[in-house]
Amino acid sequence: MTATKRQPSGNIVKSAIFALVLSTTLSACHALDVGSVDGSNNSVAALPRIPWEGGPAYFNRFPKAAATGWNNPSFFPIAVFMGKPEHAPQLKAMGINTYMGAEHDGSALSTITRNGIFVLAQSEWSPAEVGDDGRAVGWFVSDECDIGLGCSGSDAAANLADQKAKVAKIRALNDGRFTMANYSNGVLDTYWAQGSMAGLIEAVDVASVDKYAYTSPFVDDQIVHSSHWPQGAKPATSAAYGWLVERMRAYQAPAGNHPNWVFVESAMPLLLDEGSLTISVEQLEGAAWSAIIHEARGLAYFQHNNGTSCGFYSLVECDAERLSKIRAINKSITDLAPVINTQSFRHSFNTTTDTMLKTYEGSAYIFAGIGLGQVPGVKSFKLPVGITGANVEVVGEARTLPVVNGAFTDTFSSEFSHHTYKVAM
Repeated sequence: MTATKRQPSGNIVKSAIFALVLSTTLSACHALDVGSVDGSNNSVAALPRIPWEGGPAYFNRFPKAAATGWNNPSFFPIAVFMGKPEHAPQLKAMGINTYMGAEHDGSALSTITRNGIFVLAQSEWSPAEVGDDGRAVGWFVSDECDIGLGCSGSDAAANLADQKAKVAKIRALNDGRFTMANYSNGVLDTYWAQGSMAGLIEAVDVASVDKYAYTSPFVDDQIVHSSHWPQGAKPATSAAYGWLVERMRAYQAPAGNHPNWVFVESAMPLLLDEGSLTISVEQLEGAAWSAIIHEARGLAYFQHNNGTSCGFYSLVECDAERLSKIRAINKSITDLAPVINTQSFRHSFNTTTDTMLKTYEGSAYIFAGIGLGQVPGVKSFKLPVGITGANVEVVGEARTLPVVNGAFTDTFSSEFSHHTYKVAM
């Protein structure tokens, strides 16, 4: 199967890789909600928390996912979109644990799952082909139905009806698997999917969004035309990926009642618009962590590439140094999954970074990055009352910072810079 791109109304978007016819500005300080409070400090436990879907426990309602560990606090989905079955060993080694759709090239689904990778199968895979495979935990319903590419309706209302019909057909299988769909321009709240976006996100059990802010000038132009985009903010930044997660949450009631994932491109995502770029590894890392700071419950890579720095399958066919760095990013996310998968608290550390506060096993964890309209530089973080550690560990960086008068400072050298801090309570 060959990955292709289609270009409705001048926009190059990811479309028929498979045959399936498938609010507000960001706050300066944001706390993610993921997991249970460990109760180790009453002052922190009293802080307000953002609504959420329950973290890994959300997947207890889907027997196939629960039976294979999606309800495990140590599991964080890191997916590849439409992976090639024969690449499963290489992708597994990269830290990929899920195929969001899989090329239907005549290979058995077990070509993927026997390598310990989960699959969200699209409709090219029949129920008979999927069978009772325990690692086939979900169905990928459609791709970009909000702009008419994954649904067959003639307008927004018809696309929503088509999406609901697809989901109903899958749920009628009663096979213990969850449903997932990916969306695109609809989250911008411009002229796409008017009046139907909330219904599209609510229709499935898990949703994702793709807008390649780092690599597509045309996408950047679309983003800045959203009435929810902060005036003057630059779209080609890691913070744009966190904003996209916020846009998904804006269509949910309550916000985050279903998990939201975000796409990050791993090279040049089949773009044809003038000025298209290949994402750098540093940008990729910043985008992934911005999304997590803004409550992404999963990460999906669009690996298909038409740039010159990698082959078509960029998570397999890039140079060894680049792949090693991406592998390290995935490992850092996986290593912190037990913390990420706990519920976060809302606390204003400062007005110059986006942050997320969590507690885990007697320590507070602060995840921080540069937000929209913010600039790199030296940042000061005011700790909540009750966090009394004298030093802050900068996780994964082999350094510590002193706490002085209940605060600490650190440097963020670039717009994609991010740090994770651990301090004893």
